[in-house]
Amino acid sequence: MDVDTKMLNRLVWFYVGFVIVNFASLLWLFITSYLTIYTDIPLPYFMLYIPSNIAILALITLALILGLYTYLGIVLIRDGLERGGYVPAAFVAAIIIGIVLLFTKQFMASVIFLIIALALMVGVYAVLTSIATHRASRYMWLASALLIIVAVILAFVSRLVVNYVGATIQSLSILACAIEVWSIMGKPSKGQGS
Repeated sequence: MDVDTKMLNRLVWFYVGFVIVNFASLLWLFITSYLTIYTDIPLPYFMLYIPSNIAILALITLALILGLYTYLGIVLIRDGLERGGYVPAAFVAAIIIGIVLLFTKQFMASVIFLIIALALMVGVYAVLTSIATHRASRYMWLASALLIIVAVILAFVSRLVVNYVGATIQSLSILACAIEVWSIMGKPSKGQGS
């Protein structure tokens, strides 16, 4: 897909937000797990590595990531990439519907929507692969999309392996976003003289 300078400037905000949200959640998990498990330091409640705090972090991270994917969809649709823009929008809608159905205890319908969301997540990564401006980030998005499929297959074998694959996907995504920001910010805009 060919992307113009205005769209790239808008995409920078998606990439920066993606890096900040994912890095902050990983950092919080690392710090709280280390401090809770390996030290005897008295910690405030929000810094304890306990299931309720992990669930709250997951919900906050999910809300922020869904907001970022909504922004991505709006940017792509607004700049004329309708097919690419509808994939993140459909992903967000499927996740929200799946979670609402889960909270209303309609488990089978929830599972169906969450499986659809998983397929759409691969589609979102394919869209991000197609709009990538740097070869390294393009390969990282592609590897992340393939690892999502591998994680689904490995879920039947070992859930522990799926956790490692998920962390790898998240790390590759963070690196791809950082490379994209570096690549976009380093390019001279077309409006400036040479």
